Amino acid sequence: LNCKSDFLNKYLSKVLSDLPNCPCSYPLEAVYNAVNVQDEQKGKNFRWQDASGPKERLDIYKPTARFCLRSMLSLDSTTLGAQHCCYDENTKLITRGKGAGAPNLISTEFSPELHYKVDMLPWILCKGDWSRYHAVRPPNNGQQCAVNPPEDEYLSQLQEAREY
Repeated sequence: LNCKSDFLNKYLSKVLSDLPNCPCSYPLEAVYNAVNVQDEQKGKNFRWQDASGPKERLDIYKPTARFCLRSMLSLDSTTLGAQHCCYDENTKLITRGKGAGAPNLISTEFSPELHYKVDMLPWILCKGDWSRYHAVRPPNNGQQCAVNPPEDEYLSQLQEAREY
């Protein structure tokens, strides 16, 4: 949480620049199979898999999300990270607040154990205050999707997180 490591800062910067942008809508076919989605800004396709199953515990970690996606590692991946994107019941990207996804420094494909230590434990140590976590690992909205949730709901979530 308070680590000022140059290596970690450089790695986080590399992860943030190399990962794909979240699609604005959840591709429903991802529920059944990995899907390819074109990232217009990066100019290439990325593979995504559903991250909404019971072991993901959306009710705890992403309480307003109905669906989530995680980008998959590829042969040209330059980090071990994965983009994590979450969506509301209308399949629209949650761009901020307690249901928003955040970049993972370590993909679950590479190591579920290391992912837990590097990506989940910091959230737990923040005692669920997603605003502290998102200050370091901001949710991706590189495709300029509509802001979600609306301002009043977002401010209510922010107040709740800070008072917890």
